[in-house]
Parts: sequence; structure tokens; C-alpha cells
Amino acid sequence: MDTFGFTKKKLLSIPLETRHKHMINWLSGFYQKLTTNRINRTSLDLFIRQYNQILDWTGMTPFIAPDTGTARLWIESISDRIQYHRSATGKTVRDHDLLKRVKTNDLSRAVNQIDLDCHVALDGLRSLFNVGSIFRTCEAAGFNSVILGNTPGKEHPGVRKTAMGAHEWIEQEKVEDLAQALIEKKAKGFQIIGVETIAGARPFHEVSWEKKTIVVFGNEEYGISSHVMAACDAFAYIPMFGKKNSINVANAVAVICFQMASTIP
Repeated sequence: MDTFGFTKKKLLSIPLETRHKHMINWLSGFYQKLTTNRINRTSLDLFIRQYNQILDWTGMTPFIAPDTGTARLWIESISDRIQYHRSATGKTVRDHDLLKRVKTNDLSRAVNQIDLDCHVALDGLRSLFNVGSIFRTCEAAGFNSVILGNTPGKEHPGVRKTAMGAHEWIEQEKVEDLAQALIEKKAKGFQIIGVETIAGARPFHEVSWEKKTIVVFGNEEYGISSHVMAACDAFAYIPMFGKKNSINVANAVAVICFQMASTIP
């Protein structure tokens, strides 16, 4: 097991936030070894002694180790300790800060594999966070690609961070004129459905989603632009039951994509 790279004197000489960051890095390395079964009982005992010594140096509450050497319990415990140190820095945790998810008796992906020819088109989105989240959702829902009109794509590091690796499995198509691109897709047999709260739109759960569909989402502020709306065959909306008439676009994409994935024959 890697030892902590600071003496007491050196650790106490640096700012409090920096101390916690170094402890997070050290704990994260230990966490990764736990997830790959590279830790034995001797290593666990050494870790407990060393970590509690560090906590004693800094005047923090001692670490109470799990009663057993079960990997899952240790993984949960170390994850919680990392979060404890994150909270102490006062920093907000973002998706890409999180540790790699541990899989325990998860369903095989093969159980839920589907064969769709469905795509999401984004018209003028601004938020890198939203675009990255949409890439992640599309991959999880079995969609084929994201079509980008005046929207940043996965070439941007901010999008890749939020996509959490999902961008590697989802194709992107960047187009100069989204409306024209949709018209060309329509000629190839695609149904084009815009998601908008406009007159004539149908509740999303009443739409007969087809296997060959492009679903269009618009700008965070004004929705789908007028010329792109003109290229849509029909419109769907997500009914709201509170006081707001819409939800965040990345959340809306998740609602629609999983509805389509679960209902298309």
C-alpha cells in the first residue's frame, strides 16, 4: 500500500483546504486498489494505523474501520471518508469528481440491449453541462447519435467531463443548418419530433414513437428556433404538475429517450 507522502510537520504547514485535497488523493488511490482486489488484511491494518495517525495530527475524529475485511463494506467506508474530506473543503462535488462506480451483481448489459435507429438533435444549446449530460443519457437509452446544430460537441473538454466517458460510444454529427439537415433525414425515412410546449403538441406518453426517429430539443432560453420547428413533423411535450411549465433540457431528454426506448417495439 502506498504510504501518505507527508510528515506531520509538512502536513500542518500547508493550508487546511490543501491538506484535505492531499488526503482525498491518497484515499482515492486506496479506493481504486480496493475496487480491483489489490488489498489484503495486512494492508488494511496498515491503512487504519496510518490514516488514524494523520487524523490525530490534524485534530480530526478517528476513523472507525468496518468490522470485517469485506471489500464492499470497505469501499463504502472509504467513499464516505473521501466525501467527508470533500465537504471539509467547502467545494461542490461535480459528476466528474466522483469515483468510478462500483458494480456489484449488476444486471448484464446484454439483458437490456435494444435495436433502435433513434437520434437526438440539439438546436442552439449553450450549456456544456447539459450537452454532456445528454450524451450520457443517449448512450444509456440506446440511442445512436447526437446531431448538433449551433451547439458545442464532445470536442469540448467540458462536455466530455459531464458525459463521463459516454461520448466514446455515441456518434455526433455537427451540421451548419439543422433545419436543412432534418429535412434531408426526413427524406431518408426518419420521423422528426420536436419537444416543445406549443399548441397542438401531444403529451409524450401519447405519441406513437417509431423506431426511426429524430427527437429535437431546443435552446435553454427560447426552445426550438422557428426555422427548425418548420422541419418537424409533429411535437410532443412533457406535462408539468407543479407551477413551472418546463424542466431542464437535459432532464427532458432523459424523460423522452427512456420513454422511447421502453415503448418502441
